[in-house]
Amino acid sequence: MIKKILIPILLLAVSCHSPEPPVSTAKPKAPSKPKAVTPKPAVNPWVVKNYTKAGGETTERKYARFDTEGTFSDQDGSNGKVYVTFMLNKENAGILLYKSSKSNPLEKSTGTVIIKMKNTKGEEIELTSSRGWNKTGGILIEQNNNDYSRFRIFMLQSEGTVNVEIRDESAAVYNFNIIATGFGDSLGQI
Repeated sequence: MIKKILIPILLLAVSCHSPEPPVSTAKPKAPSKPKAVTPKPAVNPWVVKNYTKAGGETTERKYARFDTEGTFSDQDGSNGKVYVTFMLNKENAGILLYKSSKSNPLEKSTGTVIIKMKNTKGEEIELTSSRGWNKTGGILIEQNNNDYSRFRIFMLQSEGTVNVEIRDESAAVYNFNIIATGFGDSLGQI
């Protein structure tokens, strides 16, 4: 019985008189500053490409392209989605419109087309075109009437989203947005 009482008393006595843990000689670390996260640059929506010849061979001549979607309405009461490709090279800019599907034929305007643009600052520009981008259609913004220069200056001075409205003589109306961000970079590459 003495063993039963003596063992717990001995354990209690030993645990109460155990040596103190050694003092750490290591210097405390200074709190670290969080690393600054470098944001990845946004992808430029104005993609620069090279024209290709009929055989598929690329040329040195470049253009910038911006693709977007919008809405249209026409005199027949049709309303729907319009797919838009905005292209520019050193000489001109063009707007290609495809009603309802990208696989549909390119819209071909007859007569005069009015293009109104409004940026986030509230500044507006109005351009006029009576020519197609090519034989199959589209809208040409050309240098001859100074509209191409005015368009470039307007885009370079704009930031963010630019609202575009196009009206033609057949009472068709197209509405879509283009992004001014990256326009200047792409313009400098063509």
